[in-house]
Amino acid sequence: MSGSLQRPLKVLHVAETIRGGIASYLNELHPQQEASFGVGNVHYVVPSDHRGDLAIDDDRITTFERPGRSVAGLFQMLRASLQAIDALKPDVVHLHSSFAGLVLRPALAARPQAPGVIYCPHGWAFSRETGRLSHQVAKAAENVLARTTDRIICISADEFNEAIRAGISVDRLTLVHNGISRTRPDPKAVAATWPSAWPSKKTKVLFIGRLDRQKGYDLLIEAATRLQDVLDVRIVGASVVGKFDGPAVPPNVTLLGWLDRREIEGHLEAADLVVIPSRWEAFGLVALEAMRAAKPILAFRIGALPEIVVDGVTGTLCEPVSATQLVQGFQRMLDLDLKVLGHRGYDRFRQFYDVQKTHRQLQQVYMDVLQSHELRSEKQTRAAVGPAEQNLK
Repeated sequence: MSGSLQRPLKVLHVAETIRGGIASYLNELHPQQEASFGVGNVHYVVPSDHRGDLAIDDDRITTFERPGRSVAGLFQMLRASLQAIDALKPDVVHLHSSFAGLVLRPALAARPQAPGVIYCPHGWAFSRETGRLSHQVAKAAENVLARTTDRIICISADEFNEAIRAGISVDRLTLVHNGISRTRPDPKAVAATWPSAWPSKKTKVLFIGRLDRQKGYDLLIEAATRLQDVLDVRIVGASVVGKFDGPAVPPNVTLLGWLDRREIEGHLEAADLVVIPSRWEAFGLVALEAMRAAKPILAFRIGALPEIVVDGVTGTLCEPVSATQLVQGFQRMLDLDLKVLGHRGYDRFRQFYDVQKTHRQLQQVYMDVLQSHELRSEKQTRAAVGPAEQNLK
């Protein structure tokens, strides 16, 4: 079954939250999967308040109420997912991020004739900035749950290596780098009505992401405060859990909230550089979006970002994680030819990060899992038939 599919393949994606990178991941992947697996064979279970983040038809989507990140919200996700599985009978359930993996994998393992289970952590919980006890508990949980998972998708070499160091069996792991379409949404479509012209004599810096500690927005605001004379910063995004309660925003920083894809492309078109000040990052799809728009990147040397950004060639990497290092990174960037760095990044994007490659690799994972299920089913059938035949004799 390693070649073409012998029958239509049904896939159900489930996520407890999609705001930010996971929404981008699913939006990029959906056209590829639907073209290969058939119209109507790729479905999603997502929180109702994030439904608008997916540019996918309503009849492909099941939503659940998510009253914040809570036990009630997780229960609603579980119930909606099991109902979708009963209705759709997918061949593969593809789980995204830690909470979906934590809740759904035990539930599916308890079911007879469960579909294939694919899990993508999109950043290990034990790699985040938490206490030692939390790290140990997260590692233990992921090791136990890995045994109920047909395949774990790691989106970067860093995530793959972190899994091995945590003791997760390499036989369960597959590395599939993220990718996005080579074709950008047209930024000119909003240029006439949206302030994407960005009239400023300062260096125009764009941040795209959640306003939480992981994404380092507070470090960016502190750095921007120190560099008010030379930087004009725009921040696309908002807090996912609760309201924004970060440091005071200086006059050279503008908070734009969440924007649609074309509006983001309008700001990318006008920006001089993109900053990704994350404290930890499993991959960073924003980096690919910046490279596709031929924009250089400033980031910390953490997670998968050193795999994507080539220091001094397509952008600047700084370390350790701090506002002071970010200030110094900006100062380094201001001495470089940003347009040259951006064009090099575009060439690197086209070489390594096409979503069609991501899709082909995921499709192979799905087929391998289905083949394994079919072989196991055949063995169980033969084992059951054998004693019955003996009794007849």
